Amino acid sequence: MSVASSFLFHHLQICSSKHVQFLVLTGSILVSIWKSNLAGVGEVFPGAEHRECMHHLVSNFKKRYSGKVFDDHLWAAAYSCNQYLFEKNWIAMETEKPAATNYIRKCHTKLWTRSQFSTICKVDYVTNNLAECLNSWIKPHKSMNLDDLMDKIRRMIMRKWNQRRKISKKFDGIILPHIIKDLNEKNRELNFEVEECSEDVAEVTVMGGSAFRFVVNLQDMTCSCRKWQVFGIPCKHALAFITSLSDSPLQNYVDLYYSVEKFRLAYSQPIPTMLDKSQWPKSTHEFFMHPPLLKTVAGRTKTERYKCSGEKKKKEKVPYLP
Repeated sequence: MSVASSFLFHHLQICSSKHVQFLVLTGSILVSIWKSNLAGVGEVFPGAEHRECMHHLVSNFKKRYSGKVFDDHLWAAAYSCNQYLFEKNWIAMETEKPAATNYIRKCHTKLWTRSQFSTICKVDYVTNNLAECLNSWIKPHKSMNLDDLMDKIRRMIMRKWNQRRKISKKFDGIILPHIIKDLNEKNRELNFEVEECSEDVAEVTVMGGSAFRFVVNLQDMTCSCRKWQVFGIPCKHALAFITSLSDSPLQNYVDLYYSVEKFRLAYSQPIPTMLDKSQWPKSTHEFFMHPPLLKTVAGRTKTERYKCSGEKKKKEKVPYLP
């Protein structure tokens, strides 16, 4: 593990010391496929569920293998919460190209499909898009000096943190409003046959098409498709059963991770304030670190990162010549 990764993950552990036990036992960490990150997570958080970004997996995969079968089944396998549906997509790829599936088994050993995700941590992400959102958010400020950049990011987070704390005080009810709104919208598109076994258990069959049948248990808050367990939000099969019953509020079947109380708790502690740089304590080190000597190169300074092979590149504008 590199010194930088070791420093990052060890300080992450210190900063989250109040929640380290939960993070290590039940948490999920999603990073890119860089070897330094892979080693760092395993060393500092040995008990955490370690997932791999699907975008990076596909990017590396397409350098070696391509074809319609992978376009149809690779992402579908990643999004499959149910083991049967995952195996169905996996077998289709393995039948077409056994070497491709052997490559994934050998080189991508971390979790990348929802069918293998833990149901304790209600996070269904298969990509590290959160990190990409942060990169896009701070992109206009990346040319700043390191200390100024860190202070700028701190102030941006402080502002966002305070905004969400104010918003949380306006919420009513048990579950976050946008979760309830999404569930109510999904109710309009249901087309299932519900066969009750008891007050809490039913068989839900898809009408037409595949005619798949799933078992829903309201008391355990589970569905055989596993989406309810992974997401923490009732899947469409559970919704069909819940809405067929009278006096069954949807908010009673949503995990408390999505509660107003948890949202308020997440933003309850304010980000610490700081004085400007001119008032910071003076360094007592016996040496002075000079800035690196930068070599001037010809051409315009590059501000965009290099795109990987699977990303779309911006089309260059061709000047109009009359």
